[in-house]
Amino acid sequence: MPTCQSCGTKWGWKQTIKKSFTFHSALECPYCGKKQYWTTKSRRKVSFSTMIIPFFIIVPSLFTISRLLILSMLISLCLLVLSIIPFIMELSDEEEPLW
Repeated sequence: MPTCQSCGTKWGWKQTIKKSFTFHSALECPYCGKKQYWTTKSRRKVSFSTMIIPFFIIVPSLFTISRLLILSMLISLCLLVLSIIPFIMELSDEEEPLW
């Protein structure tokens, strides 16, 4: 779980999920209100984990697997990726460049 770099408080799973679905680069700490940013390392990890999803769409379609099975695998994989995001997320006081 991510920890605020200003107050040192560990965020909860539910709070992290809510904060991760925002269009702003800054995430506000629910405890101290200071702005926090994703670290470059954690952004890369999350990007990699979400890039696995299209792979699991393309590969099963090359074989004779039912569409229902492919759909259930896709939904399960999406839920798995969403559930591990709070464990991958790391925070920083300053916004770091992606490259």
